[in-house]
Amino acid sequence: MMEKNKDILIVIIATLIFGGASKILVGVPYMAWGYFDQLFIAAFILWTFYSAALYVAIKIENRKNENYLKIGFVGVMFGLAVACLKMGVDAIIEQFAKSASNLIITAFMMEMGILILGSIIIFALYIYVAKKEILWNKSMKNYTLGLGGIIGIYFAVIVYYLWQLKHWMEKFSGLDVVKEIGKEQVY
Repeated sequence: MMEKNKDILIVIIATLIFGGASKILVGVPYMAWGYFDQLFIAAFILWTFYSAALYVAIKIENRKNENYLKIGFVGVMFGLAVACLKMGVDAIIEQFAKSASNLIITAFMMEMGILILGSIIIFALYIYVAKKEILWNKSMKNYTLGLGGIIGIYFAVIVYYLWQLKHWMEKFSGLDVVKEIGKEQVY
């Protein structure tokens, strides 16, 4: 029983460690392009080891008689590739964020970037590493609806918040105290 669930245990532990370490060390595991500091390095290392752990978990699930040292080495190489891909995704998000000039939209884009990248990683691992076919069946409908619902709710909350922000800013923009705060923010 334990051998059968070893892959799930690896994914759970890796995800918890990644989430906790990310929150403690860097806040958000985002690699801002051109800012090579301790936070960048920590985020890069976290993404490398998290992706490597996912690779190892999928190889253990396959249960082929492979050398664990080789699995670990290839896992680290996979992790480095994913970390570089994440760095590229973050650079793209950063360019869009500069034009958006809105922290809420930027945070939304960062979250969606992580969600989409994570989905692509899992998809690639199942297709190319585990050599499994992903066929649509009725059980996937629930997962798809759940994921779509989470994304939809998240998007709706962001849109509602931005609408509320615009609505109340327009309503109270005539007040002198709001004008003063606006002037202070500009200068």
